[in-house]
Order: sequence, then C-alpha cells, then structure tokens
Amino acid sequence: MRDEHDADSADINSGDFDSLASQWADVTGLSDGGTDDMASEDRHDASADITASARRLPHSRPKPLLIAFLSVFAVLALIAGVTIARGVADFRAQAHAEALRSCQSAQSKYATTVTTYTATMKAARELGKTPSDDVANTKLLDMLNDLAGTNDSSVIGLDLNALNESQCSGSAGIDDLNTLAGSFNDAITPMFKRTGEVQYAADNVKASIEDQKSVNVRTRLSYLVSTAQTVLDVSAGKVDESLRTALSGAIDAATALQKTNNLTAESTKGVMADLQSATDAVRDAMPLDCRLSKCVALTFDDGPDKTNTPKVLDALNKAGVPATFFVQGQNITGSNVDLLKRTAAEGHEIGSMSWSHTQLHALSAGDLKTSLDKTSDAIENVTGSRPTLLRAPDGAWSDTVLNQAKADGMSLVLWNIDSQDWKSRDANATVKQVVDTTLSGSIVDLHDTYGSTARAIPQIVKRLQDQGYHFVTVSKLLEGGARPGEIYYSAGDSDAYAGGVLADR
Repeated sequence: MRDEHDADSADINSGDFDSLASQWADVTGLSDGGTDDMASEDRHDASADITASARRLPHSRPKPLLIAFLSVFAVLALIAGVTIARGVADFRAQAHAEALRSCQSAQSKYATTVTTYTATMKAARELGKTPSDDVANTKLLDMLNDLAGTNDSSVIGLDLNALNESQCSGSAGIDDLNTLAGSFNDAITPMFKRTGEVQYAADNVKASIEDQKSVNVRTRLSYLVSTAQTVLDVSAGKVDESLRTALSGAIDAATALQKTNNLTAESTKGVMADLQSATDAVRDAMPLDCRLSKCVALTFDDGPDKTNTPKVLDALNKAGVPATFFVQGQNITGSNVDLLKRTAAEGHEIGSMSWSHTQLHALSAGDLKTSLDKTSDAIENVTGSRPTLLRAPDGAWSDTVLNQAKADGMSLVLWNIDSQDWKSRDANATVKQVVDTTLSGSIVDLHDTYGSTARAIPQIVKRLQDQGYHFVTVSKLLEGGARPGEIYYSAGDSDAYAGGVLADR
C-alpha cells in the first residue's frame, strides 16, 4: 500500500517531466529554435533522461528561482551598461574641460605677451623717427628701424590680427580648442624673443640720444662763448662799459663750466641763459654789425641798363634796401651817366665789372690792366669815388686777375647764391631760388638787365626780412674785412669771420 509521498510521486506524469526538461533546456541553452535536427534529437534524449531522473527526485518548483536569477542578471547588466556609459561621458567631459582650461591659459599668456609686444613695437617705431642728428651713433638708429620695421606676421609666422580675434569657447570641440591653444603658444615664443631684441636696440638708441645731447650741450655752450667773445671784442667803444663788464663776467662763468664733465641741458641752463642775455644786451646796443646779425648783400651785374635798371632802382627804393651794382665801363655813356649818378645818390654801392663782358683771365696782362683802369676812371668821373670792388664776368678769374686787382686796390667779389635770373627770366622762379638758398653772410648774384628781376625784388626782400635778414652793401657785409687782391664768395670767406658768421637770430 503506497503512502502520500508515493502517491504524489506517482502523480508526476510524463507531461510534467517534459515541461521541466524544457525549462532546463532553456536555462542551459539546449533549446534553440535555430538548431538542426541532430540538436532536436539530442534534446529529446536529454528530455527522456531528465524525465527518468525526475521520477526519482522529490517534487520541486524551479520556475520562480529562474525568474529571479534572470531578473538579477538583467539588472546587473543594465547597471553595468549605465555605469560604462556614464564613465565614457564623464571622461569626455573631463577631456573637454581640460582642453578648455589649456586653451584659456594659453590665451591669457598670449594676451599678456602680445600687449607687451605691441607696446614695445609701437614705442620703437616712434623712437625710430628720431632725427639722425640727435643720435650720436646713427648705426644704432638704423638697426632699430630694421628690427621694428619688419612685418609682424613675417617674423611671428602667424596672423596676429586673427589670433587677437580668436576666443576659447566652451561650445568648441576638443580638437578645435587644442589647435587654438597650440596657435597661442606658437606665437608667444617668437614674440617674446623679438620684444627682447627690439627693446635692447631701443635702449641703445636712447643711450645714444643722451650721448648726443651732451655733445649738443657742449657744442651750444662753446658756440655761445665764441659769439659772446666776438661781441665783446667788436663792441669796445661802441656801447656802455657796464654792459660789456656784465658780458665779460658771463663769459668767464661759461668758460669755467666748459671745463667740467657730464654737461647736461639742466646743469648748463642757467649759465647759458645768463650768457645769451648779456650778449643780446650788448648786441642790441650796437649799430648794425654783420658779424653779429643776419645780413645778406644783393648784387646786380651788367648795367647800367636804361630800360631795366630804373625798374630795379625803383623796387629797391620802395623796399628801402641798399645793394651793390657791378657796372660795365662801356655802358657808362649817354643817359646811363645820369642813371649811374642816381644809383650812387640813392645809397647803392658801385663796383667794377671791367669794360665789357669778357672773361678777364683770357686777356693779356696789358689788356687786363687797360680794361680795369678805363672802367674805374669812368666810374670815378661820374660818382667821384674810385671802385674798390671788382667782379669778374662769369666768375672767371686767375692769379693774374687777382694780382692786377691788388695793384688797383680792389677785392675780387664773386657770389655764393646764384639767382639764375639769367636762365629762368621768371620772377617767381628767381624769388624761390634766392629765398630757398640764402644764408647769413650770403652774396646774391642778380642782373639789372631783366624786367623779371625787378619784379622779383619786392618778394625777395619781404620774405628774407621776415626771416630776420638785414640787407646791406657788400662792403658793409664784409665790415672792412675785404682786402685788395683777395677773393670773396660770402662774408664767411673773410679773415674777420674766421669763427664763422656769428648770427643766431
């Protein structure tokens, strides 16, 4: 007789065993709709074995356990997938943040470098405009301009304007951020190097400017002392002695300062101001002296000319300035005699240009003497004075000419300013030529045989007077320094002007 256990066991029919076998096959992977017939037969055999074994096992319910197992497995798989995905996302976020930080750091360093670089280059280019006369060593100035003048992009190798506009944006990708950071870093090193080179060159130029300032100060002081001494010398008996005493003291103080080292504009300022003031006081108290003031002598050749000389005299008379006329002896005839008298009567100086417009050096000694003597006689007969100044036609002369001039008591006066009125025959061109080239002590060569020259006189006089020039005769310009038998092109050729024309105002 069977007990309940046996009864329950007996109740497990073949269908239950088939179902359990099927579940086991599902767990073990033995059940697969895609397997071939052999796999199916294997399942059938395995199912039969399981069925036989199941008849010997206690009754159990595996289905809930399997479900739990599968659920845990699925949850774990999901957690693993989420963890991996989150890890990948976090890694990319960290990489992007690092790229952004690197880019921003590079941009910050670039911004600091380019600011210094730009300021240095701007200052260097401005310094490079310094006049060469203000630099002791002009090669240093050239070197600075070479360095500072080179195009930025060609030196750096990058477009700085484009980099200046670039920004490290959080919306940019990692590769773009890394590329931009690389560009910033690539620009920093060459900019830093060039900044150092340009700054070094600029410092050298600044030092050279200071050196030149010292030279300029010493030169200026020396010039003032020389000018003051000349003013003191020529003013004896012409001004109040108290003015000369003050000037002498100022000269002594400046001379003592000259012997010191490291002269600067500041250290010499007071002494030079006192010296200039004392010099001006004496000079202003004296009558006009062309050794001390800006003077120019207008001279006219080839007259008298009955047509144009009167026009020239009218222009000079209206302007109120004297001039020196070098006349040809052959022209002192007829109505020109009265014209020459008028010229002398109006305060103009009369010099000789020999008898005719023949180059004197081409004449024999006898013919030269005859030409000069005849002209001097003609001038003396009209004006009552024998000429002491001779101008050689075309400026051509020789030792024979100088010797004959000396024998006749005449100095040979040429010119250092050619008006070229004979060439242009144009009043405006004549004005420009004279005004643009005249210096203190100049002798200007003009001709009273052209109407254009007469028309140019008013503007010549006005524009040079506006520059502080005084118009004088040649004899006044040379202040008695002209000696017979010597040649003069300007006031500076005279021994009385060994120190140069001492006019600075």
